[in-house]
Amino acid sequence: MFTETNGIASIRDGKLQGKRCERKPEVWAFLGIPYAAPPVGENRWRAPRPVEPWPGVRDATRYAPDCPQVTLPKGSFYQIEFYPNEKVMDEAKGLALNVWTPAKPGEKLPVLVWIHGGAFREGSGGALQFIGETLAAKGIVVVTINYRMGALGFMAHPELTREQGGVSGNYGLMDQIAALRWVHENIAAFGGDPEKVTIDGQSAGSMSVAAMLATDQTRGLFRAAIGQSASAFGRAMAGATVADAEAQGLKLQEALGCRNLAEMRACTPQQILDATDESGLWFRPIIDGAVIPEDYITRFAAGRQNRVPVIMGCTADEDCLHETQPDDYANYLESAKEFGARAEEYRRVFPAENDEQAGRVVSFARTARTFAGMRMTAEYQMAQGCDAYLYSFVQTLPNADGTVVGPFHSAELVYQFGTLYTGWRPWREEDYRASERMMDYWANFVKTGDPNGEGLPRWEKHAAGDKQCLLLGADPHMGAVPRAQQADFMEACIREGIL
Repeated sequence: MFTETNGIASIRDGKLQGKRCERKPEVWAFLGIPYAAPPVGENRWRAPRPVEPWPGVRDATRYAPDCPQVTLPKGSFYQIEFYPNEKVMDEAKGLALNVWTPAKPGEKLPVLVWIHGGAFREGSGGALQFIGETLAAKGIVVVTINYRMGALGFMAHPELTREQGGVSGNYGLMDQIAALRWVHENIAAFGGDPEKVTIDGQSAGSMSVAAMLATDQTRGLFRAAIGQSASAFGRAMAGATVADAEAQGLKLQEALGCRNLAEMRACTPQQILDATDESGLWFRPIIDGAVIPEDYITRFAAGRQNRVPVIMGCTADEDCLHETQPDDYANYLESAKEFGARAEEYRRVFPAENDEQAGRVVSFARTARTFAGMRMTAEYQMAQGCDAYLYSFVQTLPNADGTVVGPFHSAELVYQFGTLYTGWRPWREEDYRASERMMDYWANFVKTGDPNGEGLPRWEKHAAGDKQCLLLGADPHMGAVPRAQQADFMEACIREGIL
């Protein structure tokens, strides 16, 4: 384990110099630790390779650059909310992770491994809202990771498929698996217990959690899982086949003006990002038959996933940031057609007669669909004898003008990590109370597989068919699932392959 007197940790690849945290001096931070070799040159679009050991003591007091990614438009909601600082990116240095530990000599603390979201297009384990010291001070080791995104992380291509034994794509998922293996091999050096690892992710990170549950390559690497605001169930979420993904890769090659894979590997990351954007392509996890062996619903229904206890849920108003548009009602009528024989039922379950009402349906439908997917995951785990806990995050956030907003998609993140101080909002006492409650539930679950603990309102286990969940906020309590009828409708549509 690292030496508290000088903050030096010895891991497989060399020694690391950490630092005491300012807000929580009992916690040490080790930042920007490489867990895989630079994925550049011939290693671009390949499985992550081992790190080259370093001599001496490596500085681990600063974050590594982010993996190449899109930049959110300046002034956009999420840029202001979560990314006020300009992103620094470097393809060669992005595969890194961060560790926060409160461990004392001789301790073996449970570990939380965080997988960030961002639509598989952007995001970072080093984002402000994911500073891990406050959550770690609850008595756990916190790890946040970077992984490859966009075309650099998920492009399949016929040449790659031939080069790599009949499969390509999913490199970002391979990075996540490599990070989990790194944790298993090295976390004891930070006072962590490699046998007590919980994975957690939100949005694309939650879809990644589903992938980590589904793959055979993570057996024994974690004992519990948390998913927040996205499942892998449904056509839009589950990912393309290899053949479909290869066609996307060929479109990118054409957009880059390259003749072959070698020329694509010679392109700069920015050229690849620009070509992806200009072509309107979206690269994400696929059913490749290797990392993800089969369709998620088939796999989970057959009980072939990792069998671990779970927390699953989403915010209570996922798309509340949607502003009413003059074509919302027309789009609502058009979207109903996507439900085929259930189109009329959709309109009954999600009624709207004008643009304003249809604009609210945008969030109602997303929230119901998201919750349905999270509940399905919970119930598939329960069918394998695992405990499951469901929640809906209901805390609103204060605006500067005295109004409130939310709970929008990603609203819970600063509460979960105790990083309200990184935001611009005029936080209230109730926000700090909500944050403490959420961190306590999460830390308890990481420690024991049960979120309950002293001083917390009781969070009951989910039971199949139960219409209750934890309404998570400043005063959490068990209550009726928000929009339960709408969630039931969406679940039926997912199971029937409509969505």
